[in-house]
Amino acid sequence: MKFETAVRVSLAMLALVVFGRATCGKPKPAGIQAVQAMKIRDNVYYHNIGITYGDGYYYTINGGNDGYGMLNVYDGAGRPVNSYEVDLDGRAVFYQPDEEILYVKDCGTNLYFVSPEDGESSPDLEEVFYDENSSPGFSPDGEYIYELTDGEVHVLESFFGDEEDAFALSHYSDEHGFSGAIAASENYLFVWDADRTVYVYDLDGEYIDSFKLPRTGFGFSLSWANGMLWIAEDADGVERDDLGDVLGGKAADGYWYGYKITGLE
Repeated sequence: MKFETAVRVSLAMLALVVFGRATCGKPKPAGIQAVQAMKIRDNVYYHNIGITYGDGYYYTINGGNDGYGMLNVYDGAGRPVNSYEVDLDGRAVFYQPDEEILYVKDCGTNLYFVSPEDGESSPDLEEVFYDENSSPGFSPDGEYIYELTDGEVHVLESFFGDEEDAFALSHYSDEHGFSGAIAASENYLFVWDADRTVYVYDLDGEYIDSFKLPRTGFGFSLSWANGMLWIAEDADGVERDDLGDVLGGKAADGYWYGYKITGLE
């Protein structure tokens, strides 16, 4: 091999080594990301409000008018199983694993028991919540309820409704629907805004980080179920006249999207 050729080959190999070191190695952390894992079509009157999971089934509750309350039931793959009329204007739903029963928070300050088998409801706790329109989050073990109102989280003991703690959040939305929605996982609290931004806190209210969802949705709908963060593209299932006034209930399809959240320890 000629000297000049050998030099050129050596330089080319050196360049490959340097380039490889510059582009390979340990990747930078990607941060918190939301990866869509499920989609459920949810036919309701008025609005898709809340979703929960228990004993192999997803349950959704709607809201907007207590004359058109619905509890829809889906299997683990999101296929419809049953639907029941519920005499409640829902704001949140939760499957209580110990009692194997559903809790529903209404448009009001009360908490109700609802049967997963037939949708029959009965009062549980009266005047326990601070805001009629709040959409609280329940801890997955069913012990605590987190209610967001005016930027403050009230931590309520779920069986008796006693307030265990309260703290203010540093980031939250004051827009209707988004301002009262909160979701709770085993270790984190989530709130969001109309710009698709989700703010993450620990269970003591310390701000951790934020991330963007791929889409926005109905403000009240933020929920945690089966290890996923959920939002709904709202059905807005109402019939209106030419002036925009509501004539009555008319069922329509909304869509629930479940996201696996990566990047949180």
